[in-house]
Amino acid sequence: MNILIVNLILTTAEKGVITRRKSIKDTMASNFAKGFIKCGHTATILASEEFRPTEDNDYPFEVVYFKSVMPRVFKPALLPYPKGFTKWLRENKHRYDMVISVESFSIATLLTARVMRDKLIIWQELSLHQHKFFKIPSLMWYNVVVRGYLNGIPVIGNTEAARDFVAQYTRSAVPETVTHGVNGELLVPCEEMKRYFVILARLVPGKNIDKMIATFARFIKLPGFEDYHLNIIGDGEEEQNLKALIGSLGVGENVHLLGFKSHDEMAQILNKATAILINTSKDLSMVSVPESIVSGTPVLMNTVPCNHTYVRNDSLGIVKDNWDEHDLAEMVRRYPEFHEACKRKRPQLTAEGVAGSMVALFKKYK
Repeated sequence: MNILIVNLILTTAEKGVITRRKSIKDTMASNFAKGFIKCGHTATILASEEFRPTEDNDYPFEVVYFKSVMPRVFKPALLPYPKGFTKWLRENKHRYDMVISVESFSIATLLTARVMRDKLIIWQELSLHQHKFFKIPSLMWYNVVVRGYLNGIPVIGNTEAARDFVAQYTRSAVPETVTHGVNGELLVPCEEMKRYFVILARLVPGKNIDKMIATFARFIKLPGFEDYHLNIIGDGEEEQNLKALIGSLGVGENVHLLGFKSHDEMAQILNKATAILINTSKDLSMVSVPESIVSGTPVLMNTVPCNHTYVRNDSLGIVKDNWDEHDLAEMVRRYPEFHEACKRKRPQLTAEGVAGSMVALFKKYK
């Protein structure tokens, strides 16, 4: 099949600021498209111009970018209004057999439904109302647009929480869920566990990296764990504050700020880690969770991200709010058990596995 992926927002913008990268090859949309290609389909991504990479890249799929209209009103990082979008859909709708649009609360999803409703399914990640303007725009959208115009179009939740949320507004939310898929060719398990943990996140408030560093500082004081290291992959505004914290705790020899890494570089670090650490207060769903599991690396996380459910249900690590240094020690002790569980779960979370699930649901519900 020829598959169209409508995903205008390619990466998360911190405080509304879009960080343009050299390439989009490591984004969720890119991995999703490559998953379809591995399954024998073709794929096209529609994205906002504001997320166009700074360097030209060759991809095995087509990418079409649209400039955002009235960016002060329709924020490109939040709710972009793509110029020329409807015209492009009308001129190209004959090319596609299946259309996947990301999020119900999306102008692009509404415009796509107007032109290609008979081929459209919606992939829902949001599991609560956006807080902008006291939730009023979100409440109006779900109660008017989703409950009215989009009703009848199958909606597939990214998580159970996303499914249950959108099911309040449409009868077309399907019972099955499909989570993010990741690059299974790049992210490969390794049987050589090394004595370090990994944090994979932007260095911004809300990720609570400072709290995790403090917990790790207590962990390496426990007998037998003095030689453990913490590798932090990511960049952001909190870098200097975290450097100062590391110095004040006296853990500079054990905690390493590695900066931004490409997925090629990150993969070689992640798959040898004892676990990935997550203690966020802001994320609905984290791609780093399936990335870690597909790499064979267990997860120690709190319950804020919605995809904590399959980590807990499939024993892929420890899910616990306010986890501490003793939970880090437990991750070390139970690594063989969690590692084997990750390898069993792996096929469901690769881009190819997720693409196959999406096609199967499209055929079932359209």
